[in-house]
Amino acid sequence: MIKRAATAILTVLALAAVAGCSESAPSAGQLVMGAPASPSMQVMAQIYAGALRHAGSAVSMTVPRGTYRSLLDDMDATTVDLFPAFSGRLLAELAPQSAPPTADAVYTELNRSLPQGVSVGDATTVSATPQVFVAASVADRGGVTALADCARLSPGLPLVVVGAPDGPTVDALSAAGCRFGPVESVPSTSAVVRRVAGGGAVGLLTPLDVAGDDAEGVSGDIRALTAPKSAKDDGASGTAETSPSRSTHEAAPNGDEELATGPRAEQLVPVYRTAALSRDQVKTVNKVAGEMTTADLATLARKAAAGEPAAVLANGWLAEHGL
Repeated sequence: MIKRAATAILTVLALAAVAGCSESAPSAGQLVMGAPASPSMQVMAQIYAGALRHAGSAVSMTVPRGTYRSLLDDMDATTVDLFPAFSGRLLAELAPQSAPPTADAVYTELNRSLPQGVSVGDATTVSATPQVFVAASVADRGGVTALADCARLSPGLPLVVVGAPDGPTVDALSAAGCRFGPVESVPSTSAVVRRVAGGGAVGLLTPLDVAGDDAEGVSGDIRALTAPKSAKDDGASGTAETSPSRSTHEAAPNGDEELATGPRAEQLVPVYRTAALSRDQVKTVNKVAGEMTTADLATLARKAAAGEPAAVLANGWLAEHGL
């Protein structure tokens, strides 16, 4: 009797150990989504995972985290099959000297620069292209609405950024004619907005930083300096509220592109291991590109940063968009 009881206990423990392993490691045949550690990228990985699951694919519940470089290494080791990325940042990792002038050119160059066996899916409209922001009062008073108007700003205004300054971006702004003062680092987007709104500084933010449900009041206090446009594009200049999805390097209508000077375009794209996804699975992933917006992802990322589970947020978004 004692021997049977001991055998039963050992059996239960063995089953528990197997169950524990199955939760921490993907099963054979499951797709694995990876992601950088930021809330926005964690949510996007779950959105791609959820879309594939809803279409009938087996997808691991685990989402390995890493840098772009380490995630590409994981793809080479076939332990990660897809991860979300911003096109310009990934291209900077792969080809630091490359400086494509438009968002489309960044996408094309990224395709060329990816390692063999790695592909990029359709770009979303989500933009994280760095933009210069000024106080609304400064923009209205001095007619400063575009990046080309940098010379009209008071010389030496501090450039306020979140965290460490990005050298190539600061250099690109200098090349565009902006003559800013020292770069000042602050801990949050709201800190940048407060400094800029007072008129004593300019800020460097992205559309993703200032979009979303929690960005009320931002577009009224500060304005983004728009990128150069083709002469054929006579649309009105955008603001932080009206043009979050347009990149700093823009494609003009009719396929004409102006060679603009400014920060490298950053569009959200899915990067995947070519052999891991079927044609139908790639189509499923690409459906996300037609639905995801900068404002959507900004709202989801803020909720994830506040502690809401990324998977729950992703499933809610997928349900709303019929994916």
